[in-house]
Amino acid sequence: MNYLLPVVIFFFVLQASNEQRITRLTACLTGRGPTLRIDCRYQNVTDNPLRYEFKLKRNKEPEIILSTINLNFFTDKYHNRATIYTTRGLVQLHIERFNASDVGLYYCTLNIPKDLTVNQTANIGVQKDKLETCGGMSIFSLCTPWPLLLPLFLPIFQAGVFLC
Repeated sequence: MNYLLPVVIFFFVLQASNEQRITRLTACLTGRGPTLRIDCRYQNVTDNPLRYEFKLKRNKEPEIILSTINLNFFTDKYHNRATIYTTRGLVQLHIERFNASDVGLYYCTLNIPKDLTVNQTANIGVQKDKLETCGGMSIFSLCTPWPLLLPLFLPIFQAGVFLC
């Protein structure tokens, strides 16, 4: 009996279940100017190089802001204002001097060549008056239930009792 076919199918299903995918897309304002920051977080299980594309759709067809999928494409409007920061698991788009003409629906598309996936795309609506300021990480913003945080503060409470 040939066992090669079931083994190949098993590894294909295993690879497909752990594929590269976008896990979270967020937008916020940072710094003076202000600068719009769009965080495109993704899960990646390979070491293959990442390709990305950011688009903005206002009224008609989406306009490509930056792309390495389409031959390092830059839109003239964003050529001097848009920058990208990448690290494993995160691609950030920064648009300096964010203004009313930059409001719209932003798309993040990721592609990892030689991976078994197709392009992954996510979008987020950006409205100037509804953007929050980018903040740092905090134990309070990790969606941790408060009873689990109590042991962290217990020594502080105990020390306060001895001070009285």
